[in-house]
Amino acid sequence: MDVNGRPKPQPSPETPGPPALNSSTLLVNKSPQHASLNIAGDRHPQKTGAVVIDMGTGTCKVGFAGQSQPTYTVATILGFQAKKQATKGQSELETFIGEAARSRPELRLVKPIRNGIVVDWEAAELIWRHILEHDLRVATQDHPLLFSDPPFSPATNREKLVEVVFESLHSPAIYVAYQSVLSVYAHGRVNGLVVDTGHGVSYTVPVVQGYNLPHAIQRLDLAGNHLTAFLAEMLLGSGFSLRQEDLDMVENIKHSYCYVASDFQKEQARLDQECKQTLKLPDGRTVTLGKELFQCPELLFHPPEIPGLSPMGLPAMAKQSLLKVPPELRTHVAQNVLLCGGSSLFTGLESRFKAELLRSLSPEDHVAVTAQPNRNLSVWVGGSILASLHAFQSCWVLREQYEERGPQVVYRKCY
Repeated sequence: MDVNGRPKPQPSPETPGPPALNSSTLLVNKSPQHASLNIAGDRHPQKTGAVVIDMGTGTCKVGFAGQSQPTYTVATILGFQAKKQATKGQSELETFIGEAARSRPELRLVKPIRNGIVVDWEAAELIWRHILEHDLRVATQDHPLLFSDPPFSPATNREKLVEVVFESLHSPAIYVAYQSVLSVYAHGRVNGLVVDTGHGVSYTVPVVQGYNLPHAIQRLDLAGNHLTAFLAEMLLGSGFSLRQEDLDMVENIKHSYCYVASDFQKEQARLDQECKQTLKLPDGRTVTLGKELFQCPELLFHPPEIPGLSPMGLPAMAKQSLLKVPPELRTHVAQNVLLCGGSSLFTGLESRFKAELLRSLSPEDHVAVTAQPNRNLSVWVGGSILASLHAFQSCWVLREQYEERGPQVVYRKCY
């Protein structure tokens, strides 16, 4: 197993995929039956009933508040295909979620999140409803829902989310929290610089006393899925044939074998033969890779130039964010530089990032970098902590407040 808990691409019997189900129940996962909690008549939702949902470009993580890790993690992808007509003149769509969709090349795939932002609300709701009702096995009308939100999400997305939760999922309460703030909470802090690189987007966000500093946010639309695409291109260029369903295998190679070079130029100067590794894949094929293994994550430090733009790598982004923090607050933030997100788990990334950031700043800035082993779960863990706090229970947006003020109530309670 690699650092993400994924199987390494080496000989092993194929594991059968999840069974296909009908359009309303798409993936059956065995999970314990949880008693639903009725909060009718309570002024604040019972904290034991809250469900935390962190939906990113790559995966959707869901579980109960107070737990140390999410109960379910599902790939944020849906697949559709037309079913045989049940009645004359009608056609139905058969829907698959997560790995069940990705493993079927005949499906039309839909990704509801792009670069961290919800772009297909109907597809997003299908995923939420499926995980809540069929995996967690809860009645959505009995459980408050805490959602994470990227720091650069359009404000109107929060209104739409509130509408979906109350009008479609019929939840009694909702809270929307910034991913960056939740990551800081996951580290037991209220101040910090979050350096998050996940599946679809990377960003650096200073957080002070539990609030983002919006003017200091840096964003890079390059992250894990772009690195997977780069590695796939390298494989195709070497004559290796790839099918759409092979992308999971490419991702496993990336997580298991790619690494960040401590000195890129020195590593690049090595003889090609010194860098080559021959990997045996689960389907019996072999592939030989060399410098691609460190050239791939190097993109996080030196992104490709775009006409008219020179995007910064992660250390430069972190530096720019820190320099935009008011001087009187900078030390509090700089002492808690927090690496987060699944794409920060590459071997060598933490030490290289730390070395480059320290080299670019003055010793008086007192920079300290933290990288927890489970940093790919930081956002969800922070949400779990927040939603389980007794002092937080008055912060929920309740159904009656929504009915009285409309979706704009989210701005009064979630900021």
